[in-house]
Amino acid sequence: NSKRPASGTPSWRAYFHASTKAVFIIGASRRLRYANPAWEALTGRPLAKVRGMRISHYRSASGLGQTLMPPSDVWDGHTATVRRGLPDADSGPPWWDITFVPMPGENGLLGVVGFITEVGVAPTRREITIPVGIADLRLQHALHYSHDRLSGASPLTARLLSQVRLAGSSLVPVWITGEAGCGKSTIARIIHHNGVSWERAFFSIDGAAVQPYLIDTQLFGKGGLATSPHLGTLYLHDPATLPRDLQEKIVTLVSQPGPNSPQLICSATRSAAELVKTQHLSPAFHTQLSALEITVPPLRDRLEDLPHFVTRLLQPLNPEIADDLWPALRSYTWPGNLRELATVLQQTIAKAETGPITPDHLPRSIREKYLLAENPIPTPTVPRSMDTILLAVEKRLIELALHKTGNSQTDAAEMLGIFRSRLWRRVEALKIPQATPLARTRKKKGEPDAEDSP
Repeated sequence: NSKRPASGTPSWRAYFHASTKAVFIIGASRRLRYANPAWEALTGRPLAKVRGMRISHYRSASGLGQTLMPPSDVWDGHTATVRRGLPDADSGPPWWDITFVPMPGENGLLGVVGFITEVGVAPTRREITIPVGIADLRLQHALHYSHDRLSGASPLTARLLSQVRLAGSSLVPVWITGEAGCGKSTIARIIHHNGVSWERAFFSIDGAAVQPYLIDTQLFGKGGLATSPHLGTLYLHDPATLPRDLQEKIVTLVSQPGPNSPQLICSATRSAAELVKTQHLSPAFHTQLSALEITVPPLRDRLEDLPHFVTRLLQPLNPEIADDLWPALRSYTWPGNLRELATVLQQTIAKAETGPITPDHLPRSIREKYLLAENPIPTPTVPRSMDTILLAVEKRLIELALHKTGNSQTDAAEMLGIFRSRLWRRVEALKIPQATPLARTRKKKGEPDAEDSP
């Protein structure tokens, strides 16, 4: 609507056409009205095809329309400069530094002029160098999660180590199951740092501890990790706690093979098949994303490895350990597994201070288990029934009566106050051994005793 300039005076359009900086104009209706040749070269889009394009931050607009959207302060008449990634790109480099200048008029804002400066042009792969110090730190971190952390003497540990080596030899999805505190997250890191994608990042997500919308933003939002070539391993702890729609997104992400596809490692206290049956987990996690299932045995089933675990956990300090400490540690069942063992050792070192670690420094619950194992409580005898007691008393009375009467059942029956036939039946029933009655000579009435005779 401006007046035509005087003859010989260049118009604003001529100035913008001659500029080497990318310039564009957004009308008051928030649509693209003008762009100079530098803008066309930078964006790769001719003005004739994008004139009238909608400029908006809504997803219904094009990627270029979202990138060129001025902040809200600009529409209020304030100048602003923002840094944004290229259209349809998740992140930089390179970036665009866009300066928005409002054009006020007599009846309100006429439009917005934008100036684009490209910054942070991505160098070629040959130009990317990692400082020596950072490279050493990465190497030390990887060595911290070597296979030696899983070495042990028990057959269960040897089988676990073989499965971990197999999981790291490819990008096959892994499902780790085991009790709480048995070291599932550590095993996931060992697989990553000794696997084919160890040079890329390891990203851990706890489904039960992080809000689902934050996980969705981190993975699939603007500049999320889903499309990043730097993601090597995606570790999901307890994926059954995630919403079903987010589970499906993760399935789609990992199921698409590509040169930069991350390896998915999931862990839970139950297998994927069990969680699918309870309808808490998408079936794809069982059919596609648990090709290799690793079961971590609890600590109580591999007590032969206790010296290895204790030595590794105490390695920075190397305290002196008494010989009687090992039986005390083996007498405990360790319901909290390796996590509980690490906590107990920390408390034990604090109590021992400078001296050797003995059973007296262990928590009370472990000491009681150890003392009971060393001095077991005698097993109480089984209580006898009343009938058994009565039979034993009856047998004993009959035996005493027969002994006093010289094995004479007649005299014994008279002493016990029962008939002789009944006594005979009880002797047979109680299986009392019968001896020959002792010979006795009855003294006639009035006959003197043998010692009184001359």
